[in-house]
Amino acid sequence: MFDLLRPLRTVRFSSKLNRWTQTSNCGKGIRTPLPSSITIISWNVDFSSYNHTERLLAAMAHIQYDVLHCKTINDRPKPCCILLQEVNREVFPVILTHEWIQRCFIVTPTSYDQWPSHSSYGNVTLVSRSIPVSGSWSIDFSNSTMSRNALITDLKLSLPSHTANVVTVRVANTHLESLPMGARARPEQLQLIADALQEEGIHGGVVCGDMNNIGPSDLTITDDAGLADAWIGEEDDEDGYTWGYQPRCEYPPGRLDKILFTPCSGVIVEQPEKVGVNQKVAQGEWVSDHFGLMTTVRVV
Repeated sequence: MFDLLRPLRTVRFSSKLNRWTQTSNCGKGIRTPLPSSITIISWNVDFSSYNHTERLLAAMAHIQYDVLHCKTINDRPKPCCILLQEVNREVFPVILTHEWIQRCFIVTPTSYDQWPSHSSYGNVTLVSRSIPVSGSWSIDFSNSTMSRNALITDLKLSLPSHTANVVTVRVANTHLESLPMGARARPEQLQLIADALQEEGIHGGVVCGDMNNIGPSDLTITDDAGLADAWIGEEDDEDGYTWGYQPRCEYPPGRLDKILFTPCSGVIVEQPEKVGVNQKVAQGEWVSDHFGLMTTVRVV
């Protein structure tokens, strides 16, 4: 199953049953009008630092209160996706017991058992309930020595002037191979994602996450994969850097996290904004060593 779209199930919390239940993943019975734009938040939340639970809860609080401006657990966010990378398997249950997530989001995968084999951390995608999900898959990278994958989710949205005209936008949540030793793997991994984003029947595709672009060979992999970068600044513009400040270390800061999309397709992706800057837990630790990114994706 390596490098193939491995089907996953999505779940939503049933208050009547008081448990998470599987969704149909069929996209049938869609109530229109659907949104024609969505907010995407992507954030590597750092699996390795201490205080896993406190840091994840702080990250979700920042997203809920400061980014999406939901002041209570009953406030439903605008149509959005939250793409998390490096979720430590020990805190996966924290996501499923979080009351705001239970009330407002569809979750995929359903447990860390659905990550690639031997994963101690992985990707989790949250989709607000205002967006129907018609499918979810994992691409388990065969060339990964770090159990990396791409989490693929198909969303049903509407054309802005034809609210009954439903289209599929595909969103990928990924963490490409790390370190200089991963330089050969990263282009192959991104190409697999790009191919999936451009399958027949997909109106437009977006991939977000930690791309680990740390070396000269990474400068061309976006273009080589046929994707466009939502960041319109120069590659060495420090305003775009997302890693290397929380805390400062012996390695130089860089733009490791990116939002890419399929050009000449049916989506427009706005330039990303940083989130999670200067966020700490009560014990004084950084919530994450990465900044998150937020963008708006519009169907056209």
